[in-house]
Amino acid sequence: MPSARTRLLPLVAATALLVLAGCTPAPAPTHSPTRTAPAPTAHEPSTSPVPTPTTSVVATPVGKSCAQLISADTIYAFNPNFVPLSSWKPSAGTAAAQATAYKGVACRWQNETSNDVIDLSVADLDAATIESLKNQAVDKSTLVPTYDGADEGYFSEGDGTGTAIVFVKSSWIVLTSQQFAEPGDPADLVASVLAALR
Repeated sequence: MPSARTRLLPLVAATALLVLAGCTPAPAPTHSPTRTAPAPTAHEPSTSPVPTPTTSVVATPVGKSCAQLISADTIYAFNPNFVPLSSWKPSAGTAAAQATAYKGVACRWQNETSNDVIDLSVADLDAATIESLKNQAVDKSTLVPTYDGADEGYFSEGDGTGTAIVFVKSSWIVLTSQQFAEPGDPADLVASVLAALR
């Protein structure tokens, strides 16, 4: 007659098989959830607002378009990834917003790869306002001789953004971008603007 121990062996073996079966890894899922990346947005330049001139402003329309101030060939030579934005509203308190308030022009080009931007503003202003803006540029920027054909040129850099401020006759020109690390970086763009305003 089989002993109790012998009778238990089949039960133990069956139990062990059941336990081992429970330890097999579950099959991998056929697909993993995907996440849709947000649409790219422009990297706004980090600039301090330009103070409003204290004098009463008398402005004249610039009479030039963005494409006339900086041609497609010029922006392509600077960096072929930059394209013009046809609809752009400058942030309040910036030089570009002030320029448009003074019958001027504000333009933006955006890099299709990095989303960095180049902002240009041009305004034609009275002598007292130009003098006020020059004084403010002296306080906030460094005078540079980089921009040929300009009466005065200034450059500042901070928070990863460079700003060139240029004066020629009655024109106030401001170029701002994350692409400008030193005064010479926007020199070709400034030259294009100065040539268009002659």
